[in-house]
Amino acid sequence: MVKETAYIISGDKYFTEKLTGILQDNYIVTVFDSPEGSIDEILKKKPDVIVSEIIFSSIDGINFAAGLKEKCLESPLIMLTKLHPTPKVAELLEIAGCFNRDLSDELLLDKIKSLSGWKKRKVFPPLLPIITEGNIGMAVKQLLNDVYEEKKNECLAKIGAKDFSRALEIVTFLRRVFPTDLRTQGLIREIVNSKEAIEPKTVQTSFSASRDEINKVSRAARGAGEAGNLAGMLEGAKKLLLMEDVKNGIRLLREIVVFSEENPYLAERIVIEKEGSPASVLDILCAASVFLSFFIYPYVFAGAGIFFGIAAFVMKKERKASTFAIPAALVIIALNFFHFPLLSDMVAKWQDKAAAKKIFSVSPQIFIPGKETLTIKYRVSKISPVIITASSARQHAEILNNKEHSTGVFEIPWNGKTDDGAFMKNNFNLRLNIDGKTLTEKIYIGD
Repeated sequence: MVKETAYIISGDKYFTEKLTGILQDNYIVTVFDSPEGSIDEILKKKPDVIVSEIIFSSIDGINFAAGLKEKCLESPLIMLTKLHPTPKVAELLEIAGCFNRDLSDELLLDKIKSLSGWKKRKVFPPLLPIITEGNIGMAVKQLLNDVYEEKKNECLAKIGAKDFSRALEIVTFLRRVFPTDLRTQGLIREIVNSKEAIEPKTVQTSFSASRDEINKVSRAARGAGEAGNLAGMLEGAKKLLLMEDVKNGIRLLREIVVFSEENPYLAERIVIEKEGSPASVLDILCAASVFLSFFIYPYVFAGAGIFFGIAAFVMKKERKASTFAIPAALVIIALNFFHFPLLSDMVAKWQDKAAAKKIFSVSPQIFIPGKETLTIKYRVSKISPVIITASSARQHAEILNNKEHSTGVFEIPWNGKTDDGAFMKNNFNLRLNIDGKTLTEKIYIGD
């Protein structure tokens, strides 16, 4: 009996020896220690089965598998990993299988044998969305950007929750639909190189949209197409991609482009919203805090603005405002540190005046001594010494001197007589000293 051919691609010598021992009785085994050295040989010789690891020093298995499919790989490819992949990973990559490599020897051999062998057939590279010019091209590009951002944020949330199986599904989807987006590479490396992903301590999940839901969205999109509703078709394509139905989502996007070329007047009616994600809460808080620091508590609000801005960067949220607000906050802190007058200084003075009025008030402000009575109101919050004086350049009057004044709100009438029995003749300052703190009111002499 003629043996089938098997290529093993692994940088782990121990695992290579183990896998060779499992396969050598049934296959003619060829070993490669890196993906790069095997690609041309695989495409040329078309082995009956390829067994590859998912982690390499130079490239990860997700990119290796996707790259082979983009070059029209015909041989069945099986990915083995220490991670815990779901069947959906292989489905998205359109490869034969993706399994945990710690299966028993017998089970591993059975899986490989059941997936071996290729048939001569015409193979095409996986379809990708078409990006064209004009309004429809902008609409498709915006739709894809929205899908990427939403799935990327979902992936980050799953990594944070230690749900690496689901996160692996999402990055595989992103690599399949957005092959040139370099942001995906960082997400892939974070998952495949995580020690926690090898031995997860939390429940690992998978996601598959129901066939009924997919059919419902597809029917609605077809109905929108028949009605000439391009916006409805775009909405349907977005929903399908968010459900990770790659084939139907991309097929519909390509149909939209073809439909728009056949009906250009409909494409011109597509309204393009402003590109970019909506502002994040952290970005808004950053900008608002820095704005408030101009008026009140500059150190507190500028510091809060810097904190929210850094948090937006760390959590990879929308941060357009933070880009400008953080430098502004640093400038505000520096100016306040060197006592440069800002709006916050003016507001602080207004606040001090407002607080002083609650403690100390005098009426009327224009006063005729001997003919009118000046009413002095003040509040004492704790037992303390209280002194009230009136003084001008040449005259002085001590109105009150109580070393242990009781608490409460008090009112004193004063007719303007000085310590020497005369009346105040010129404008004077009325001072209230409570427990060492002095408040002053300017009083003007009337005619």
